[in-house]
Amino acid sequence: MAVTADRAEAVRVMNITIAIIIFSSLLLASCKPRGETGRDAPVVSPTNHNATAVNAASNQPCVNLNRATAEELMQLPGIGEVTSRRIVEYRERHGPFRRPAEIIIVEGFSEKKYRAIAESICVE
Repeated sequence: MAVTADRAEAVRVMNITIAIIIFSSLLLASCKPRGETGRDAPVVSPTNHNATAVNAASNQPCVNLNRATAEELMQLPGIGEVTSRRIVEYRERHGPFRRPAEIIIVEGFSEKKYRAIAESICVE
């Protein structure tokens, strides 16, 4: 029985490690960049490949991962009751998210799922 528990712990640690590696390789984009009003608006240069995402995101309200209830999170595509509850539990245990992409550390959350909702989530 102890061998099974050790193996389960090793798998859990590997999954967290993989999530951290994926997290560090993602291009972080927020749906509502800070300081977007007036003269503080982000400058979009020709070398910024996310210009469309920044412009589209500024016109859409986003779900704040640090304040959203489980019910609000379930409004996002691909987020059900279990995943939304895990997001809230993670936030309560570990404190507020610092970046939207940090959500992939939550158990059951994938890079693919993150990319599907990246423009709809933010942290403040």
